Amino acid sequence: MPFLPFGTRKLTLEEMRIDKRLECKQVTIETRDKCKLAGIIVKARKVDNKITDVMFDDLEPIIIYFQGNAGNMLFRIPIFTKLILYSTNIVKNLQIVAIGYRGYWFSTGSPSEKGLKIDALAIYDSVRALYPKNPIYIYGHSLGGAVALYLASNEKIQKDLKGIIIENAFTSIKDMVTTIYPQKWLPYKYLVNIPFLNRNKWDNYHMIQGIKIPILFLSSRNDEIVPQEQMIELHKKAKMSKKKVWIEFENALHEDIYSHKGFVEAIKVFINESISDHDD
Repeated sequence: MPFLPFGTRKLTLEEMRIDKRLECKQVTIETRDKCKLAGIIVKARKVDNKITDVMFDDLEPIIIYFQGNAGNMLFRIPIFTKLILYSTNIVKNLQIVAIGYRGYWFSTGSPSEKGLKIDALAIYDSVRALYPKNPIYIYGHSLGGAVALYLASNEKIQKDLKGIIIENAFTSIKDMVTTIYPQKWLPYKYLVNIPFLNRNKWDNYHMIQGIKIPILFLSSRNDEIVPQEQMIELHKKAKMSKKKVWIEFENALHEDIYSHKGFVEAIKVFINESISDHDD
C-alpha cells in the first residue's frame, strides 16, 4: 500500500524534521527494466557539521533496509536515528541505505513480487558498487523481510553478506490471507490457491530454508498484523543458518519494535559478533 497514508508519495525530504546530527541524502538508482528507485542514505554527520561524501571507511558496516508495505522511507527515519544516534550502544559509524520499491515514494513503476525482486537486486548491486569492501547487512521489516530473504537466497549475494535481520515477517502471502480472512464462507482463502489469481506468493517459509548466513529475528509478541507464530515458524525452518538469534519484545506491536528497550543493543551485538566470527 504505497499510497497510505495519503500524501505519502508527495512528501519530500525537505519537509521532514531530521536531527541535525544526522546527514540524510536523497539518491536514485535504476533497475534493469528502467524503473527509477528513490531512497535515502543516512549516517552521522561529521563533528565539524559539514556535509561530507557518503563514503565511509571500508570496515564500517552498511545496512540495506527494506521497508514494510505502507508509507515511504522517510517514515523510517526515527528508526535510523535511533540506530545511529540515540544510544550509548549504537553501532559505531553505521550507515543505512534505504531505497523505496517501485511505486513507492518517488520511485517509478508499479509494485509486484516480480518487480520488487528486480528492485532488490538493483539495490544490492548499487550499494556494493558504492561500498566495494564494506561489510553489508540486510534488514527487512514485514514485507521487507520477504524482499530481504529473496535477496539472501541468491547464493552469490549470500556469500557476500555478513548477516540478515528479519523483523515481524510472514511465512507466505497465502498464510497471511488465511490469517486476515479465516471465515470459511469467504472466498479469499480458496482463491489464493489459484495460480493466475495469486501472482504474489512471497513463500518465505521455503526461502529461509536455504539461508546459511547469521539471522537475527526481531519478533513482537503482540504483533496485531502478522501473528507471531509465523515468525516462530520461520525461525524453526532456518536450520541451515550458521547462527540464529531470537529476540522477543513482549509489549511491542507490528511497527514499534524500535521504540522498545533492547532493540539497538540486539542489532549492535549481532553486527559486532558476526564481524568477529568472520574475522576468526
